[in-house]
Amino acid sequence: MEEFKIGDEVFHKADSTQKWVIEKIDDEKVLCSTLIKETLKQVKETFLKTSIKKCADPTITFGNSSRRNYRF
Repeated sequence: MEEFKIGDEVFHKADSTQKWVIEKIDDEKVLCSTLIKETLKQVKETFLKTSIKKCADPTITFGNSSRRNYRF
């Protein structure tokens, strides 16, 4: 099971398009909030720990391009 802490950004497993922020953690329940873009309304919801997953940390990869642009 993942370890959660206050301030973590998470997704609900049923809807991975909406990002939630953890505000409070109880035994098996987690209070989260999000901001609805269309209405700018803050929504709070309680989820079970087993129904959420952490957002992946952004990763940056740098590739070495073998393509060269030569001008003569």
